[in-house]
Amino acid sequence: MHVKFDLLLEDLPRPPTRMWPDGVWFAPAFSSETLAVHLYTPKTNSYPAPPGVNIIYMAICGRSDISIAGRVYDMQPGDVVTVDADTPHEFMRYTGDFAVYVIFWRSLSQIKAQKQAKTRHRPSAKRISA
Repeated sequence: MHVKFDLLLEDLPRPPTRMWPDGVWFAPAFSSETLAVHLYTPKTNSYPAPPGVNIIYMAICGRSDISIAGRVYDMQPGDVVTVDADTPHEFMRYTGDFAVYVIFWRSLSQIKAQKQAKTRHRPSAKRISA
């Protein structure tokens, strides 16, 4: 698979949704059960990440600060930042051309635990007798 940055960028913004009233600033590049890659170009607010996933941000162009659990880091092209699952974080003071690849990933142990939790919380089927 080969995904071009320029083609993903052309897809943005996508139409507004209830969660993204100013348009969707994520362009999906690849997705599987354990991994998803998106291009993200923040324009208004930071939006919550999916729960239970680890995140890797790879800066492509522009600059931004990112706050992770209260600690601020400068991001510029070529920088890579990791965020553990469910850790509060947000982009701040980003330039208009700021873009990052976002890699959402779950470890195999996280996937196994998630499947076990779903199984435990699934309501049992009732038998209907005739």
